[in-house]
Amino acid sequence: MTTRRLVLAAPALLLSTAARAQSQRTVRLVVPFPAGGATDGLARLWAPAFSQRIGLPVVVDNRPGAAGVPAADVVAKAAPDGLTLLLATSSIASTGPAVNPALPYDVERDFLPLSLLAVSPSLVLVSTTVPAQTLEEFIAWARARRGQVNYGSSGVGTGPHLAGALFDRLADTGMVHVPYRGTGPVYAELRRGDVHALMDVPSTAAPHLQGGTVRALAVTSPAPTPLAPGLRPAREAVPGFEAETWFGVYGPAGLPAATAAQYTTAASEAIRDPALTARLADLGAEVRGADGPALAAVARAEREKWTRLVRDLGIKPEG
Repeated sequence: MTTRRLVLAAPALLLSTAARAQSQRTVRLVVPFPAGGATDGLARLWAPAFSQRIGLPVVVDNRPGAAGVPAADVVAKAAPDGLTLLLATSSIASTGPAVNPALPYDVERDFLPLSLLAVSPSLVLVSTTVPAQTLEEFIAWARARRGQVNYGSSGVGTGPHLAGALFDRLADTGMVHVPYRGTGPVYAELRRGDVHALMDVPSTAAPHLQGGTVRALAVTSPAPTPLAPGLRPAREAVPGFEAETWFGVYGPAGLPAATAAQYTTAASEAIRDPALTARLADLGAEVRGADGPALAAVARAEREKWTRLVRDLGIKPEG
């Protein structure tokens, strides 16, 4: 009788152990930027909705520093078990490899694109000491002062630098690039009029626009966007010019097809949650919610565009 009870109890014990093991599985969402920024904010808003759809807890793991390379490397080398994901931006899979091809991973080979979540345009900002009221006026003003007009950025090879360089090249303004460590110092110089222009995202620019220290002349998205109401796309004055930051989710290469399909569906559905749309807009992000192949296509096209610019202008990574 005792033996029979043990035999009957064994399946129940196995089921209980399996359920407990499943409940202890946690997905780590690696974010290559510090807490408090736009990417971190997007991750923390999106993660609970994603978690609900995949039936597993999701924790945000901030790993800032070195342009996101160490954070991305963690995911590239993680086991393909669905428990380690990367919330990447353009700097990880597009602008970063364009500026610094000597990375410890291959963005095409070592990652599996799962979902494009959102995009964020930049604003073409000028100091209020600049007399131009429109983008066309600014271009004419800069062309008349070649070598005397500058644009600031948060550092060599960053998004604001590359966007400014592309604008300068296509608009033929002859501006000088002035790199800083972060955009904070750039705004201080814009206020004084020592820097004339900057490409920056709406969320960061907002307090400076409200304070009247900078003026927005255009948006860098290919079409008008609710994130910058009333602003025309810069490409209307500068054909071919557009620059957006994208946000997407990647897993390590080798992720099982069934897991990848589940995560792709859950990621796209989660980002389209109506409750998130307005909150993400406050962060300067416009929802896209596309699948892995769409993310791969966007990342590849952007990487090729920025690689050409970096090569043609001879831009080298700092350090």
